[in-house]
Amino acid sequence: MKLNKKYVIGTHVMWFEIEMYADFIDGMVNLLETVENKENVTIDLCFNMLQHFEKYDTNKIKKHELVIKFKKGVSTLESMGYIVNQEIKDGDEFYFHADYRRDLNYNYCKKVDYVMWGETDSFFPREAFQVIETLANYTDKQDIHKYLLSFSDRKMWDSSWDALVHVDYRDHVFIDDDKGHLNPNQAKSPMSIEKMNEINAKADEFDFAYIPYPKISGACLVLSSDLIKFGINIPSCLLYNDDEGLSIMCQKLLGENFMQVVCQNILHVHARRHPQKRMYVKDEDNPYSFIGDKNDNFQQFLKLSKENIQKLVRGHGKFKEYNDLKQILESK
Repeated sequence: MKLNKKYVIGTHVMWFEIEMYADFIDGMVNLLETVENKENVTIDLCFNMLQHFEKYDTNKIKKHELVIKFKKGVSTLESMGYIVNQEIKDGDEFYFHADYRRDLNYNYCKKVDYVMWGETDSFFPREAFQVIETLANYTDKQDIHKYLLSFSDRKMWDSSWDALVHVDYRDHVFIDDDKGHLNPNQAKSPMSIEKMNEINAKADEFDFAYIPYPKISGACLVLSSDLIKFGINIPSCLLYNDDEGLSIMCQKLLGENFMQVVCQNILHVHARRHPQKRMYVKDEDNPYSFIGDKNDNFQQFLKLSKENIQKLVRGHGKFKEYNDLKQILESK
């Protein structure tokens, strides 16, 4: 298809996600091969090789091998005719996906019409650009410019998330246990690109719904550039919880004027428990990336971020920063 709008798809890739990243690249190919005017889409990739919380298991993989695997994915996208802006983070700084997405939003909101959040464990639907262009045709005519767009998902968490559930999965019951990644009807489990395409091919037209409050799962989220230009972004106080931080700022700045559109019959895949989500971590066997099985350094990181979330909501209290985290880690 020929695109009328301009886009950036930005994705932060952790080094331990490198095997899963190969699936992500396949998903990008599935999406990008539908585009005729490739100059309207920019790909932005950040490969994060920092080891503040996890160390490479050099008995299983070497540092240069990680880089080679990352570059292979970049080359695949470049060979399709796309511009791929890439950066490798490797040093002493603290930089994670919340920082990346904050920078992505800020750096591109004046260059494109839509910022698309990729995620290494996720597939955008093949129809994503067609959905966005269809919605944009309507919103432009209605003078609506500040909004989020979500593609639907399989059954996820409690009923407050039902607005984001695909029409084919609404009758399923969510079971909150550690085996959700084995249930194909639940959002955490893997799904093949072919199966996703098969489900989405059944849609004769796009079924859009509107919700006046933010429900953001992070992966495959689409932000209109005007939403970001209005001042909505991941606040700098957020170290980890990027989607929750964005939700809070949407409510604070837009209030009753907030709009999130959900395409109810076009599915994206967000395999939060991908079997290769966390590989090659020294002294750890946690390929499905269960939060409770991550090391204590990560738990300290998560704790500080959650404290900052509460301070952001309440509007008072001094925020913790990376220097505070560094002191905690060095004191252990």
